[in-house]
Amino acid sequence: MGNKIIITPSLQARLLDLEYHNLDSTKFVEQFKQIYLEETGQLLEGEIQSYNSNKSTYSAISESGYNGTAVYIDTGDSQELFIVSQGSQDTVDWLYNIKAMFAGRSISQALATDKFVDEAKKKFEVSEDVEVTGFSHSLAHNNNTVALLNYDTFDQVYSINGAQTNYYQQYFADRNFQLEVRKNFSISSSKELYEIPPQDLHDFAMEFYGDKAKNIHQTISKDDPLYAVSVVRGFFTLGSITMVDTNPDVPGLRELIADIPDDVIKDFQELAIDFAVASNEGGTNEGVKELIGIDVGAFKDKEGMELAGHIIANYDTMVRALNEKLPPLLDRVQTVTANSNEIFGSLEEAGYITERQKEVTIDHLTRIEKSLIDIEDILKDNVNLRDKLNNPFLGAGNEIVTILRLASNLVEIYMSYKEIEKTGILKRLESIKDSHGLQEMLSSMSDGLKSYIGADMIYTSTKGEPIKVNISAALQMYQKAIPILEAKSTKISNFEKAIKHELDESYKGEKRKVQDEINQMESSPSSYRFLLSKHGFYPTFNKEIKSIRVHEIFYPLEDNDFAEQLEELKKSVESGKLYIEKYRQAIEDLFEEEENVSQLFDLSRRI
Repeated sequence: MGNKIIITPSLQARLLDLEYHNLDSTKFVEQFKQIYLEETGQLLEGEIQSYNSNKSTYSAISESGYNGTAVYIDTGDSQELFIVSQGSQDTVDWLYNIKAMFAGRSISQALATDKFVDEAKKKFEVSEDVEVTGFSHSLAHNNNTVALLNYDTFDQVYSINGAQTNYYQQYFADRNFQLEVRKNFSISSSKELYEIPPQDLHDFAMEFYGDKAKNIHQTISKDDPLYAVSVVRGFFTLGSITMVDTNPDVPGLRELIADIPDDVIKDFQELAIDFAVASNEGGTNEGVKELIGIDVGAFKDKEGMELAGHIIANYDTMVRALNEKLPPLLDRVQTVTANSNEIFGSLEEAGYITERQKEVTIDHLTRIEKSLIDIEDILKDNVNLRDKLNNPFLGAGNEIVTILRLASNLVEIYMSYKEIEKTGILKRLESIKDSHGLQEMLSSMSDGLKSYIGADMIYTSTKGEPIKVNISAALQMYQKAIPILEAKSTKISNFEKAIKHELDESYKGEKRKVQDEINQMESSPSSYRFLLSKHGFYPTFNKEIKSIRVHEIFYPLEDNDFAEQLEELKKSVESGKLYIEKYRQAIEDLFEEEENVSQLFDLSRRI
């Protein structure tokens, strides 16, 4: 990062966590400055702007599923552009994971990343010599790294628990890499690419991109599931790597994944490639259709008789398609069940699951396999019968029987899944997911005084018995409470002025108006002769007013003394300020002077 903006590993993790909260630009900048103060003890001053990808008008960005925030910082002495990219969040992202990283057949989010950086540069009017740094987690590391390797989008990429780069993905994305691979391994088609020994292709990719690897910096948990799967064919890990053991109670999954035979991984990869190629050409529905033979999109918005009519009308076609596609899909399931003792035995040995959870899961996976085999036999018998009788329309009775048999097996599969779920194994395996997240990584970044709960910074006192203080919450309370109390004081002052104006001065004004009218009547009584009009204007009734005397009494204004209430309101502000300052002082007293807690409170007021 040079001598510019200070970015520590913990600040990086908290900045990435902040991105997942989908804040508006103002709130994002405010929170970034708060985190920066807590992590560095310094105030981030200067011009700071942010721009989120959801504001982009480019369809290439919105349709890809990419999400990120650009942060432009101009301190006067230096300028930097940060791109904070999100990892996998929704179905679009996970489908992209399959197509991009496992099959190696898409770089749409990496293209969107490059497009977004270009858009941010134009918005902030950033010159080409301003350093652009990419921050990423999970899927976003793959996006940022691919963008760096192919388009030089970033000067530096910093990542935590990233999804690694894939050399199959790079083969289709980078023409120069593709030509060198073909030349070095003497292949002439893309089909031959997957026949190259994975380790050979891995080593070739590492050497080919060696020069750019120096601009990539990764922090990886040994317990991160993405770190575990990065050992399989396709993935290669570039850059400087800092390994962290975020969960010392378990050994991680990398050795377990490494024991899976390459031909098994290749089988699943071929399945992913079929899905990716089909979905790239015709969308997700087409990808699913390639796997199971049925266009699930055709069922959309159909229900009741309309749905039944669609099934009956397309019954023969669907049965034949399922009969064709189910066997290769079942082969992959059987790969899991055939190795279930090794897989779940390793999970038990590593402490991720209990013995009972292992036994119940293996038992019901076997039952699920049997049900799938039964479904395959039912479909095969149905198709054979139709072909034997040369009749695609065997009648409603036969179709109903077939549907009932299929439904019975589907119920069995569902019940087995519920039994597996009852053991608590799915919740138990949450720890694997936690090791991919940012909170567990932050928790491992303690240095004695400083630790983290979630994304909040915790200080532990060094005087006497250890006392933990949520310094993030304390600073934010102090930062927000004082302005609130000052605003309250202003409102009380305005209220006091309003009382004086609306009651005291208004009363005096009205009293003055009445007195002026009295004086007018007494000084010019003839002017009020019209008051005698009700007695008529005939000569015989002609009358005049020679004098008017008013005996006035002005009663004092009652219930206008708010002095006591105003005093109570003012006291509440003062007691609030006193409480906040005592709260601050109590926290400061817990820590030594050189720990600069007092400075943090002072600087927080300037955010």
